[in-house]
Amino acid sequence: MKEELYTPQEVADLLKIKKNTVYELIKRGDLKCRKIGKQFRIRKDELEKYLSSTDNNMPSGENSMEGPGKTEPAGEVQKSMGPSDKEPFYKSGQTGYTQGGPEKLAGRKTEIDLKNETYGGRGLIICGQDILLEILCNYLAGQLEDLPIFRSYLGSYNGLYALYQGKVDVATAHLWDGETGEYNKEFVKRMLPGTAYRRIHLVSRMQGFYVKEGNPKQIKDFFDLVREDVTMINREKGSGTRVLLDQYLLKLSIKPSSIKGYEKEVTSHLACAGAVARGGADIALGNERISRELKGIEFLPIQMESYDLVVKLESTKFNWYQKLIQIINSGEFKEELERLSGYDMTDIGRILD
Repeated sequence: MKEELYTPQEVADLLKIKKNTVYELIKRGDLKCRKIGKQFRIRKDELEKYLSSTDNNMPSGENSMEGPGKTEPAGEVQKSMGPSDKEPFYKSGQTGYTQGGPEKLAGRKTEIDLKNETYGGRGLIICGQDILLEILCNYLAGQLEDLPIFRSYLGSYNGLYALYQGKVDVATAHLWDGETGEYNKEFVKRMLPGTAYRRIHLVSRMQGFYVKEGNPKQIKDFFDLVREDVTMINREKGSGTRVLLDQYLLKLSIKPSSIKGYEKEVTSHLACAGAVARGGADIALGNERISRELKGIEFLPIQMESYDLVVKLESTKFNWYQKLIQIINSGEFKEELERLSGYDMTDIGRILD
């Protein structure tokens, strides 16, 4: 039987999104594809499966997180966007993205003593969901050729828990405390008890509502969530966006049970915005950058959030940490982020705690 295959551009046209967004879906493992030569092709049934999972708000087993520290299965080999693009940086494996693939690690002789470089000799694991981490990892890969680098897509809360458990080396957080009005400080302190750590500011991002272009339901604030004619789509528990929503509902004495769609969850800003764009929901929360990737979406700003890196203090002695800090403060890295847009880089690299 002849299979119907789409190119990334054809998928972008069908979904009314940019082609780069399709590649991001593939890298995250949200959209499965096959590689024919050097070209990506997406089967029609895989595209329909992805659309069904976001419409029904039930991510597939391959993309769901089964516990803190679990890295997600990846898509095809991706070329580095960093200083060195001669070799592929990420390769898919059962445990996630890794340089060279986990199956090659055991037989390779390197100068590095991995047991001293990271916990348990299992390579460097950086946790978080923003695409800027892909850029950061690619730059790291260009300078740390012998150190396997993994990506985990756990949300902020679960990422910090995994850091505390020693299952990841770098966590990212954008967790708003409704009592203090601050981002990350109190959460990190509570979730890393008895642990010395360092918190580094990366960027600030605007959080807000995704609504249909023209805002046909005339949504203005959180109180509109309880209207009978409004249906939302939610983020998963543990994500910074979900924490922001729940903190506001608590402060405003709004019961989650009074909101249509509150229990329906997806695992990314892109899936939220996509559901609203296709009419699967009237409103969702997410960051402004993603709203620029999709046609038919309007963004209503709520507040600026701080997106920070967190590492244990004991990790700051390692070479990878020094390289990470150098990259964050480099002009090249900042230029990459400027091309993406949607980030405020004031105080990037500043040590907060």
